[in-house]
Amino acid sequence: MFTHIINRIELATDRIIVRLERGGIQVALEIEQRVESTEHLNVTIPAIKVRRGHQLRLIIPGNDDPSRQPVRRDEKLIALVAEAFAARKLIEDRPDMSMASIASAHGRCRTRLGRLLKLACLAPDIVTAIVEGRQPPALDAKSLLQSAPPLAWQAQRLALGLT
Repeated sequence: MFTHIINRIELATDRIIVRLERGGIQVALEIEQRVESTEHLNVTIPAIKVRRGHQLRLIIPGNDDPSRQPVRRDEKLIALVAEAFAARKLIEDRPDMSMASIASAHGRCRTRLGRLLKLACLAPDIVTAIVEGRQPPALDAKSLLQSAPPLAWQAQRLALGLT
């Protein structure tokens, strides 16, 4: 029955679009007075793309509260934030040393240490949202590390989509 009704299913990053055949629906519902039309019906379902390692899942929020997004704790993102705070402590504990010498003394890349230091200045509510899994779907460890969030907390919220 589904093969006669469903024409196509499209997966997007924020929704699933199901294209239905009008004629197939009319046959399945046993409607005698049929409307001949080649037009399709599209059903759009909001979804959230979640990546965990090599797995990719689309989560469809429940009907109880359509605005509520399911919790999506990203362990790599949380580890990155923790690494950023550890990098800040490392630099604060050695005020007499340059960042390059601290990086080489601890076997770290100077560029990564600098990027991590910028992430250690994230607004507390952004860090809380990440730990609780309430970050936007597009925010992952790779994108956060490559971005250069501004120092102003309100500008960070806008840049990272947490307004």
